[in-house]
Amino acid sequence: MSWSIPGPTRSGLTVVVPCFNEVDNVEPSYREIVAELGNLPLELLYVDDGSTDGTLDVIRALAHADPRVRYVSFTRNFGFEAAFSAGYRYAGKPWLLHIDADQQFPAAEAGKLITAAEAGNDAVFGVRTNRQDPLPRRWGTAAFHFLGRRVLRIEIPPGATAFRLVRTELARKIVDLRLGTPYFLATVPRLTSRYTTVQVAHRARERGESKVGFGFLSSHAIELFVGFTRRLTTVASTTAMLTAGISILAGIAAATGLLGLTAASALTFVLFSVLLTVLALTVRYLVVVGAGQPRPRQFYIREANFPVDEDDRLYASAMAEIHPGERQAGVKKTEDTAAARSLVILGGADGSVSTYHRARELGFRTICVDVRASAPAVALADEFVQVSVRAPEQIAAALEGRDDIAGVLCPASDVGLPALAWLTRHWNLPDPLPEAAVAASVDKSVFRELCDRLRLPTYRSVGGKPGPDLALAAQQLRFPTLVKPVDSSGSRGVISCASPGGLTSAFSDSLAFSPSGKLVVEEHLDGSHYTIEALVVDGRIVFHAVTRRTLTPPPFFVTASHLLPAGLPPVVDRALPVMLAALCGELGYRTGPLTLDAVLGRDGKFYLIEMGARMGGNGLAEAIEHSTGVDLIAAGIAAATGDEVVLSPRDPRPTLIHILASDRGGRIVRIEGADEVRAMPAVHNLELFAEQDSYVKPYEQAGYKMGYAVLSAPTVPEVLAAEDELRGTLKFLLDEQGMAVPLP
Repeated sequence: MSWSIPGPTRSGLTVVVPCFNEVDNVEPSYREIVAELGNLPLELLYVDDGSTDGTLDVIRALAHADPRVRYVSFTRNFGFEAAFSAGYRYAGKPWLLHIDADQQFPAAEAGKLITAAEAGNDAVFGVRTNRQDPLPRRWGTAAFHFLGRRVLRIEIPPGATAFRLVRTELARKIVDLRLGTPYFLATVPRLTSRYTTVQVAHRARERGESKVGFGFLSSHAIELFVGFTRRLTTVASTTAMLTAGISILAGIAAATGLLGLTAASALTFVLFSVLLTVLALTVRYLVVVGAGQPRPRQFYIREANFPVDEDDRLYASAMAEIHPGERQAGVKKTEDTAAARSLVILGGADGSVSTYHRARELGFRTICVDVRASAPAVALADEFVQVSVRAPEQIAAALEGRDDIAGVLCPASDVGLPALAWLTRHWNLPDPLPEAAVAASVDKSVFRELCDRLRLPTYRSVGGKPGPDLALAAQQLRFPTLVKPVDSSGSRGVISCASPGGLTSAFSDSLAFSPSGKLVVEEHLDGSHYTIEALVVDGRIVFHAVTRRTLTPPPFFVTASHLLPAGLPPVVDRALPVMLAALCGELGYRTGPLTLDAVLGRDGKFYLIEMGARMGGNGLAEAIEHSTGVDLIAAGIAAATGDEVVLSPRDPRPTLIHILASDRGGRIVRIEGADEVRAMPAVHNLELFAEQDSYVKPYEQAGYKMGYAVLSAPTVPEVLAAEDELRGTLKFLLDEQGMAVPLP
């Protein structure tokens, strides 16, 4: 299973069509798109930007006749950027094609973009060869590109337009950043170097009127110019200083009679105009960039024919117009949904793969809930519900009337824990997750307060919305510090900050990974890192295992390996179950799994860093079973379904999880040695998430791993020697500028 994405012809294409008062163009554009691209795995996603002319009625009719047609309709006109943001967020296929409803870009030209994407590009932009727009608009666009690229040196694909083919994962990442200036063309080069442009035909608009006027283009240009370069503001500040100097000299000249009244008045008027222009640019810069805050919500949805995130709906009835039978869109049916007990598993990321395997071995059917159809575990599940794990009401609606659901699991990520708590209560399942446990899992600042309250070893930290107040509070900490989103996982958004001067930049980088827009700044703890996996039954810690964790170097701090037994000092080993019991007692957490990260400081204190009321992922449960004989996945499933939890621990055997990752991005030309590794006596499991011809990313987040291996041996030196042998045997050869380069 690979988490990377093959080209559109294999993996599928979402055509995103924004519409605002395009009643005469919707049906012709649909016919043209289907005629040219209907041979691909295709869906059409129409985004109605608050039209008032019957556009939505035409879209509804198309959706009723063709199940490939999906749509969302806004509560009002939110604008072009909001429309493409919604389309990119809800695209269901691994690739998306943005094409406007006005048909000025022929759908047949999409073939050129697809060919370029199949060659290995993440984004392909169309460039008009013979533009059929009014002369003033063409001149304006030419001036805009000249100023942006040549004068201000902003990296923009030359001549690029909104007619674009993009990996959905990349497009969604840009939308989710919620930048102060969400200029797509200039943001793509900041995230990937694999983009290109191709020449495409262009034709005149035949029906309706263009919605792109001078006001829109000028506002768009200003956002680009102030948001992606400092040159304009530097010129403005220099101009302000020169103007001040000229004003002083003019005042002296007027006072001494060297400058007449008329000339002084004219010069004053000119200088005042210059200063007002500088002030306008400065204010615009502060609004777009200086606040350091994410952009507010861009749109609200009134109606859709598929489930959308609750936060994007203005009204609870936003889903009232879903056509009968469409609530189950994205669910893979089996012959008899009540034939076996089913587990709803929130999330299909690579860290949860082992949970799906074990659940099937135990005789359970699995229902994968994930917004990404390309998630690795989707292919392992019996059913797939394409809904965000943050939307419990939509999950419940998609599974309405089911009587076979025995439990809900959320392995490897805290994101779905609020939904897990809601669903266990909604379906009246055993031992619903307490809200206090959810809060401590999804908000790092809440967990810090919990540790303080229980008088557990703690360290200084501050948290809140990024801004001057948080920066001032953070400056009182001992540096270096770590800036973290309060609600992320997998080391996403963890930024090392060496001095107070780096806080603003760290806030901006970390904020992109926080759905709540809140951060925590912690003093860096120097010591050894550990992970704790535990099981709570009837309020008692019935089992716990500790792994010693190695991390990648700063600035990313991503897990590289786990080793157990961890070799904790005896005094810490004895105190740990007491600490865990105190946590669970304070949270009211009586039955279920528990995972924590911890640091044994150089001062000898054992600091708990963060927790999750869930099972860990990435092979932890497999390694613990090989080491101790305890099947934590089976025990966690039993706890979730109300079955008896059976544990049979033995003396631990040295076991290691080795994470497979790359220090750079590229296409995998060849994988060597996988069969030899699987044949090694010490290797119990080799799980690969990358495959030949797939693209890998540098290991900056836990989700960017290429796989993992679980190794076990009689002694620690032997298991470490086996890890070295694995490194020397398993080779991923990446294509870098035409050369096959092995990973270290």
